[in-house]
Amino acid sequence: MAQFRYRALDENGLSVEGELGAESVGIAREELQHRGWQVIECSQLSPRAELGKSQSGSVGRPAGTPAFAESGFHSETLGRMSSADAAVLAGQMSNVASAGLPLSAGLRALSCEVPAARVRRWLLAISDRLERGQSLTSVAREADGAWPRYFMAMLETGQRTGKLPEMLNECVQHLRTSADVRRQLFVGLAYPATLIMAAWLLLSFLMGWVVPQFKVIFLGFGTELPGITMALISVSDVMHYLGFWFLPAVVIVGWISWLACGALGIERQRDAFVSQIPLLGEARRSGALAEFCRLLSLLVGYRVTLPEAVRLAAGSLNDVDLRTACYDLALKLDGGQSLPAAAKETGRFPGELAHLFRWADQGDDFSEGLRNASEVLAGQSRIHANTLAVICEPAVTVIVGMGVGFTVIALFMPLIKLLNDLS
Repeated sequence: MAQFRYRALDENGLSVEGELGAESVGIAREELQHRGWQVIECSQLSPRAELGKSQSGSVGRPAGTPAFAESGFHSETLGRMSSADAAVLAGQMSNVASAGLPLSAGLRALSCEVPAARVRRWLLAISDRLERGQSLTSVAREADGAWPRYFMAMLETGQRTGKLPEMLNECVQHLRTSADVRRQLFVGLAYPATLIMAAWLLLSFLMGWVVPQFKVIFLGFGTELPGITMALISVSDVMHYLGFWFLPAVVIVGWISWLACGALGIERQRDAFVSQIPLLGEARRSGALAEFCRLLSLLVGYRVTLPEAVRLAAGSLNDVDLRTACYDLALKLDGGQSLPAAAKETGRFPGELAHLFRWADQGDDFSEGLRNASEVLAGQSRIHANTLAVICEPAVTVIVGMGVGFTVIALFMPLIKLLNDLS
């Protein structure tokens, strides 16, 4: 992902300068326009400039931004907002907006009643910024990276459409549903994960302590050992060298590699690769498409233009590959292409959605079709996740049984051979 230097005017007409990571200059301009800014200049940084930027650690800041905004919402005091916290915050903001109260005063009053300390700190921080003259959209942008993307997209959509309470209520429902799905997946995979760790500890004990003692005994026999026993001894030598910490180290390295993809700017390639993994990738991609279709349905229902609706819906996606594809889709729509043709050319949308996109000019029917598609895709995501959990448990059990059986047979084969030789 390349870095681009931009200069633009925000919604208040103030000059804004900074840097942005994107796949291309067109995507970078789309992202800035998605924020409601008028792009004056956007150019790619040279590799040397990007290197100097990363070494200095400096970050561009909008011209004229108050000093208190430099710290942003990324401080350790506030922390990163979880989906559960975002659902509580969205519910509180919806209550204030529905009552017609000033948002800053209402959030400050509600902060005294919220039991969660983190949400209470967020309410006070948002209230402070609103009282200092920032718009809710600029506050959300300042929290980029600390808030869930879907929550930020719903805030911006509510501001654009004037339906903030409705969008926030929708956000609460979505975040709670997503949390339930994640909880079910975690519960389903917790037992296989525990079984894998227990099996690894057992295997480490056998290979690191039991088999080496048998190896000394077998070598004292002075007889040729069976091939299966020699294979077990070779595995034991490797396991003795690696130690029981090998599996935890692999998990940690995998997690660090996942995070490093973001630092190296290859998040899109990472997410595209993950989406190809059976069941796991399918569950992740179906869930992301469900979010996209649900928000796009709301925007189309509120008569937002199709290119702008696609951009706003794309902002809710955590899947970088799909989000970039949606921005490409919006660019093609701006260029005059029809939605089905643009989706086909993009090549990131399943055939069912491409067929549904033919109804793009049907208004309410298209909105209803998108909502139905969202429910179907969400159901597919849950099915894939549950199937993964169901398959993992017996698969791990069979693998553990085969490993233990292989060890027992390999240890007893020399004894049987020795008895035959003696007889």
